[in-house]
Amino acid sequence: MKRVASIFILFFTIFPITVFAQQSPTKSAMSETQKEGRRVFQQKCAMCHVPASSSAKTLGTGLSKTTLDGNEDALRETIMNGLGNTMPGFKYTLTSTQVGNIIDFLKTLDTPARTLASEHPER
Repeated sequence: MKRVASIFILFFTIFPITVFAQQSPTKSAMSETQKEGRRVFQQKCAMCHVPASSSAKTLGTGLSKTTLDGNEDALRETIMNGLGNTMPGFKYTLTSTQVGNIIDFLKTLDTPARTLASEHPER
């Protein structure tokens, strides 16, 4: 039992869980497409667009509804085809529906997403 607990603690210490506390609506207030967009964002986007800690830099910009600012078509194009050498394109791994779900999710964020580690650096 100690070994399982140690592995669990080690896993969540090394790989912080992405949470969107205090900035996204409650789970019940989000639509199913926004929930699906959050899930895909956490799997495909968060590693570059969410800082792992308060002192860490992200590879990509922090994304929220203010960064969208009506540029949904440009964001869709960037997600699908990438951005130069800095961001890969996801046209072979994400469907257009999934990309739309990510954009719908980003519209729920008042500020860029944060991680548990960046919200509570003492952990």
